[in-house]
Formats: sequence, structure tokens, C-alpha cells
Amino acid sequence: MAKYDKRFRVPLLSRVSSLWGLLSLVVLMGCDQQAVLDKFAPEVETKFARHVVDLFAAKNFSAIEAELAPELRQPDARSKFDEMARILPEAAPISVKTVGAHTLKAQDRDTYRLTFEYAYPDSKWVLVSTVLERRGGKLLLAGVHFQPLTQSLETQNRFTFEGKSPLHYVVLALAILVPLFVLYTLVICARTQHLKRKWLWLIFILLGVVQLSLNWTTGAWEVQVLSVLLFGAGFWHAGPSAPIIIKIAVPLGAIVFLLRQRGRRKAAEAT
Repeated sequence: MAKYDKRFRVPLLSRVSSLWGLLSLVVLMGCDQQAVLDKFAPEVETKFARHVVDLFAAKNFSAIEAELAPELRQPDARSKFDEMARILPEAAPISVKTVGAHTLKAQDRDTYRLTFEYAYPDSKWVLVSTVLERRGGKLLLAGVHFQPLTQSLETQNRFTFEGKSPLHYVVLALAILVPLFVLYTLVICARTQHLKRKWLWLIFILLGVVQLSLNWTTGAWEVQVLSVLLFGAGFWHAGPSAPIIIKIAVPLGAIVFLLRQRGRRKAAEAT
């Protein structure tokens, strides 16, 4: 038993340093998320979507109608196209960045939802959302939306404390403290002698339940009751232009274990 315990006699500070080292590595891996997103986006469909935007910029509405899904070819289509085309600046875009790519496969058609951020001179941006459908081998435009932006998505969704609510600070604090609490409990559990099914306790301690997710940019939040979260906290960043989602959960395993240990100590002292 003594030989087993020695494996866990590592200073807590060293364990915390290792954890932060691992988190740093994850952050560094996330720095190239844009390249991963660009590779994930289907090449043919991406070129088609950008070609459609070029047609809007050139106000070539007859060419756009030729690419439309049949049910969208309405008599008032051209007037709507003209209204949408006015959102695009007259100057050519400085850059085009893919910020979203989703593919849905079905029996009769494949659907592609592609989103781009167009950057223009004079600090102008337009968010372009497209829906493409492949039917019978032919690619069609099933939807398009232009949204002018006052700043780039990367700037809009950057991590900042400006204008944040108390909820932001509470969730962020818990996202830091809960993993440390779980880590502390793991060390206590690992060092506890004569503990039956120790490996099951270690797994239980690692998992947090009832997950709360907070969108750091908008402050929107949601609770997932039937959910577990490793270390009781985490974050999700779909890409460099996407908002940061901070997640926390109740460290039920850690709480139960420490309460159990407290009860055992009181029972031992009473005897």
C-alpha cells in the first residue's frame, strides 16, 4: 500500500503547474483554429458562395436567379436582391474570412451553411450568411443574408472585462476555483489510505454535473441538467472570430467525497 501512495506524493504546487502547462498547450493549439476552419469548409461550396456574393456586388441579378433554388424564384426577387446589394460597399473587399461552416447530409439533398466576414476599406465589415443545397448533383442557392457590422467579429468577441455584468465575474471566478477545488480533492483522495474502490472515487471527483454555459460576448446563458463536465469547468471557442463560451458545473463528486471524509473523521474522533 505504501508503494501505491508514493506515486501521489507530489507537491500540490507542482500539480497545479502541470495543469496550467497543459491548459497553455491547449491555448497554443487553438491559435491555428482559422486554418483548421478553412480546411473544414468544403472547397467547391465555398467558392460557389463567394461567387454569389460577387454577383450581388456586381448587381448581376439575372445570374443570381439562375443559381437560385426553384421555390425562391419569385416575381419580387430582383427588388429584394437590389435591396440586399446596397448593403455591400462599392469598394472591393480587403479580405474574406470563413467564420462558420456546417454540412448536413440527407437522402435527397446536402445542405451547406457557410458564413463569411467581408472586410472593406474605411473600417467596414459585412457578415454574409449563405445556405446552399446540392440536389441531384446540382448546387443551388437556398438562402443568403447580409449583415453590416461596426467592427470585426474578432474584435467584437475578444475577451475583455468592459461592460460585463456580475454574472460574468461570478462564472469566470468559478471557472478558475472549481478545477482547483477538484484538483485539491483528487490529491486528498489519492493520498487516502484503505479507501475502497479508489479509482471509482477518482473518476467521480473529476466529473461536474448540471452544466451552465455563458456566452462571454452577449451574456446569454443556458443550463443543461443532463450533462457532465470534466474538472467541473471549461471553455469553448469555435474559432478566432467566435465568442468564448465559459462552462461550469457542480463538482458533486468532490463535495460528496470531502463530506464523506469529514463524517469518517468525526466518527473516528467519537470513538
